[in-house]
Amino acid sequence: MAWVTITGSNNIWEYENTATKSDAETYSDSNGTVANGIRTFTSIGGNTENIYIKCRKIGETIIRGELNKNFYDNQ
Repeated sequence: MAWVTITGSNNIWEYENTATKSDAETYSDSNGTVANGIRTFTSIGGNTENIYIKCRKIGETIIRGELNKNFYDNQ
């Protein structure tokens, strides 16, 4: 397990790059495929969405849920 700082988050957020859909803190029923802690799926509008599936604030241990990778990649 490795926590990686999310680029574009001003060193606020990190994600676990080994998270899977079956982890207790993730949404196992979500659509798409998961690789390296990132869920990828196609939205109804046809856009490819990438989601960090297990996130926390740097320096904390509380899992906060998901963050949109597409958003942070464009910061």
